[in-house]
Amino acid sequence: MAHGPMTRRHVLVATAALAPVLAAAKGTPVAPSLDVYKREQLLGISGAVAAEQTAMVAFEAIANGGLLDPRATATMRILLDHATFHASVLGESLKSELGEDPPLPPKRTQIQGLESARTREAALRLALRLEQRAVGAHLAAVRRTNNAQVLKTIAGIVGSDGQSLVLLRQLLNEASVPAAFERGL
Repeated sequence: MAHGPMTRRHVLVATAALAPVLAAAKGTPVAPSLDVYKREQLLGISGAVAAEQTAMVAFEAIANGGLLDPRATATMRILLDHATFHASVLGESLKSELGEDPPLPPKRTQIQGLESARTREAALRLALRLEQRAVGAHLAAVRRTNNAQVLKTIAGIVGSDGQSLVLLRQLLNEASVPAAFERGL
């Protein structure tokens, strides 16, 4: 019987499942341990929240920075609203599904490239890169969970972020949809 490649998740789940058996075989008392799968989910969702929060803070700075024309400023404000909503929804999922508070948003000075974005193009390229990183963080979160509610939430957010990428590419006069699937950074 042929099986697919062993993923990191398979190894973690198998290790977590075998830990009590191995401990009992060695005569070690079996104590409750941190659920490896829960930790994986926590890392994935926290990363997705952080990516949206970073985009949120940067988009606000870019929209208020005076570098953009009215059309681009209006687009950035829409993207800011979306990133704010995404960060909120993911934070709520983190709290409801795993009982953990979301991370705090970064300060503007902590966002690499924000202070050096002094032209319209540089600001929009930074926004594009942050949106791509958010997509990448969401895809990483998907690989770390099989929670249906979390997957549904992330799927909706990735679709929205894909639309945001189209808008940013249009503002940069680039191909709106360069590939069939967004992979993120």
